Amino acid sequence: MVLYHAISSYQLLEVLLHRRKYHPCESAILILPDFIVGKYPQYKKLVSGHFFTKVILFPYLHIPHLDERTILERVSFYFEKKVPFCLDEFTDIYIAGAHFYFTLYVLKENISFTFFEDAAGMLGKAEMLYENLKNRFPVHAEIAKKYGLFDGSNPLIKKIVCMKKAQNMVVSDEKYENFDVSMELQNLNEKERNRIIRFFLRRKIYAHADAIVLTQNFSGLGIMDGNRQKALYLHMKKNIPSKTKLLIKPHPDDHFDYRMIFPNAIVLKKPFPSELLPYVFHKKPAVVYSFDSAGCENLTEDFIVKKIAR
Repeated sequence: MVLYHAISSYQLLEVLLHRRKYHPCESAILILPDFIVGKYPQYKKLVSGHFFTKVILFPYLHIPHLDERTILERVSFYFEKKVPFCLDEFTDIYIAGAHFYFTLYVLKENISFTFFEDAAGMLGKAEMLYENLKNRFPVHAEIAKKYGLFDGSNPLIKKIVCMKKAQNMVVSDEKYENFDVSMELQNLNEKERNRIIRFFLRRKIYAHADAIVLTQNFSGLGIMDGNRQKALYLHMKKNIPSKTKLLIKPHPDDHFDYRMIFPNAIVLKKPFPSELLPYVFHKKPAVVYSFDSAGCENLTEDFIVKKIAR
């Protein structure tokens, strides 16, 4: 039996593909955050669709960002209440979003695990992840940094799974394992790939557009306020040819209103990982515009990716 933990849309897709490739015949338990229900109310289909054996919602929203001792007490309490297994019952533990509090319980139990980078190419950007989290949750950020849960440096981490070609650091050591979400999707047969896509999107997108704007959750992460984010995307608009028919693909956690900047664009409402963009259109746009979205790392084989300088 294996255990997976994921937080973001990208991580959910990643662990889904990883389980399918490496543990298709073993029981696989998936721990998701309780707040993911807002994005994916259909999460129970991960079980009914036979992607995982069991899905457990971890009550992160009920864990106060107080001191480390109190946090660990709450995490331990909720693990024992919500997870009907002991950690030593799992042959392998895979943690994406390792800087979240669940990992503290794994460390307390002194059990080794496999660490997934936060998003494609983010392994060498640990300081940026720390600063982004610190903007909103300073206690959380300091605890995660203390235990090496941004860069994978904790001694209990036995393997680090990452997209090697997207890194800005050396990842040649045997500790690093390559996992390329775009290649894994490409290698699936069409029936199996569509089965995965249908979890996120029930039908293809029929919008006619020349280009996609891939947004980033700047204000939501506390990187900048809403006014600065608006100014940033107005800057992007000036760098896109005026007659371009645009489709806005918001980051799954981005709730910014882009209609006031791109009034003639189509704004997608359903959240889904950007790595699925090559497969979800009736007629695929040719170009993707972004600033420096990690999602671009998995799209370079299928789109002309144009990054706009901030």
